[in-house]
Formats: sequence, structure tokens, C-alpha cells
Amino acid sequence: MKKVIHLIPYDGIGGVETAARSMAHYDQSEINFQINYIFSLLCTSRNRIALFNPLPFLKATRQILIDQPDILIVSLWRSCIVGLLVKMGYPAVRLVLFLHLPKDVHFPDWILTRLTAKLAHQVWADSEATLACRISGLPGTGKVISFVTHRLAAYKNKMVKPIFVFWGRIHSQKRLERSLTIFADIHTVYPKSHFIVIGPDGGELTRIREVAGSIGITNAVRFVGEKNFSEIKELAQNAFFYLQTSDLEGMAMSVLEAMQLGLVPVVTPVGEIASYCRHQENSLLITSDRQAVDDILGLLNNSRMYEQLRERAIATWTDKPLYSESVVQACLEICSEGGAC
Repeated sequence: MKKVIHLIPYDGIGGVETAARSMAHYDQSEINFQINYIFSLLCTSRNRIALFNPLPFLKATRQILIDQPDILIVSLWRSCIVGLLVKMGYPAVRLVLFLHLPKDVHFPDWILTRLTAKLAHQVWADSEATLACRISGLPGTGKVISFVTHRLAAYKNKMVKPIFVFWGRIHSQKRLERSLTIFADIHTVYPKSHFIVIGPDGGELTRIREVAGSIGITNAVRFVGEKNFSEIKELAQNAFFYLQTSDLEGMAMSVLEAMQLGLVPVVTPVGEIASYCRHQENSLLITSDRQAVDDILGLLNNSRMYEQLRERAIATWTDKPLYSESVVQACLEICSEGGAC
């Protein structure tokens, strides 16, 4: 049995962490898979300074050197620090760099990604968009890993209503103020419409609440905080549209989940979203706020068209491989190259 460790900075609700945790439900006998975290507790914006304490990095390195895995997968730039240290102390390990966004977020990410890529046996990505944007010029073989973490049963179909939902971090990258602006125009036409915003504060909650107040939709928007996925499904079951206006995404797992549940995504075509969301076929792609509002109003006035988009959104992910299957297959392929790991 091959030992594989996936190293992540800390546990959280992001797509990286959610996907990694889904491996716990994959029953197989060829791979001993475990998730290691550099930090034992989730570091919030209130204690962000803890992320720069060198001791957890050294402890994580020491533990991996003791465990001596056949494959070490590193996600996010802080894990690259440990990956580089482990590779220097244990050259036999097959290091995998796992990328989750189509561009570097800052200089430490840029430099550590490139240093790790030089020592990595393989580079994985959450999407073709991420791979195309970030592996160019980097050594190593690229591979896309499926980010379908589980099979979801779609909600029962109902007469379309102006009920919107979003789940994810309330972070500047998500551009929630733009979502609120689009929703406000719908609310003007449909005063009983509402928008459910699910997720933890990523530094923007206070400002986003103020935006909602300034455009007069405070009573129509519910900020419900962080929820587990069972709670998200319950809160979203009466919604009809998944509204997300991000500036930057990789695979965008929440969009994928929403489509499986039968919500029509209204999204910006960033990252991999542009490859699986097709305008007026299984989703509405936002090119301008006015266009998005007109397209939503069009579906609200045409239940048949809404149902067609809904059914195609669900069908988009039918029979796609699961994340766990994709990861295990990729690990076995690595181990079979030139003999066992």
C-alpha cells in the first residue's frame, strides 16, 4: 500500500479543504491517504499573524519526514514551504504541486510556486484554466483533477421565483457588492425577492452589509454566516438562482455544487467557469450588470426556458469522475512510472 499525504495550511470551508476531506469517504486498498495541516486551528483575520509563526512549519516538516510518504501533495503557497524542506531532507519523495487558482495572488505565491514546480514530480490543477495559465513555462507534467466531490440529488422542480443564493467566503475576490447591485435591480421589479448569502467573513462582511443598506435591500438580504454543506443544502432548497460575481476563480466548486442541485447559475465567466457554464444553455453568464438583470427577468417570465437551463445544468455533471477517484488514479499512475514509488 502506497502512502500519500496531502498537506494543506489549515482546515477550512474552501474548495481545497472540502475536496481533500472528501477522500475520507473513498474506500480503496491501494492508497493510504491522509491529510496533514500545518496549523492545527483555522486562522481567521483576527489572528492572521499566527500564520507566520515558523514552528508549525518545522513541526509539519518533521512529521512528514518521520512518516516518509511515497507521494507528498502540497496545496496553497504556505504548504510549498514545507514541501521544499521535505524534498531537501527526503529526496525520494515524489512531490506533487497542486494549483487551485489561475493566477498567483502575490509575490510569495509566485516565487514558491516556481521553486516547488522545479522540484515537483508532477503539477496538478483544479481546472484546464488554472493549468493553462500557471503551468506555462514551468517544468513538470500537468494534470487536471476532477473537483466533483460527491454526487448530489437535485431539488424538485418548482415554478421559478426570484430567490437567489450564494455560498462561499465573504471576500473581496467574490465581488459581492456587484451581486447585490444586480439583485437590487431585480428587487425593484419583484419586491418580494430575496437573496441568501452563506459563508464566513473573509474581511468584507461589514462593508457588504453597508452596501446592502446603501442601496435599500437590507431586509431582502440574509447573511446567515458559515454553515456546513448539509445546512447549505437546506438553506438553498427554496432558491432558484445561484448568483456569484467573482473576479477570480479556479474550478469554483460552489458553482458546480449549485448546478448539481438544480440551481441556475448567474456567474461571471472567470477561471474554469467559462468552460462549463454556457450562456442561455445551462447558465447565465454576466457580461454587464444590465444584461444580467435582463436575462434573469427573462427567465422569471419564462418558466419553460428556466426549466430547460435547470435540466442542462444538472446534466452537465452527470457521470463525471469524483475528486477521490481522480486523485487515487493520478497517484497510482505516479507510482507505476518506472516501477513502484
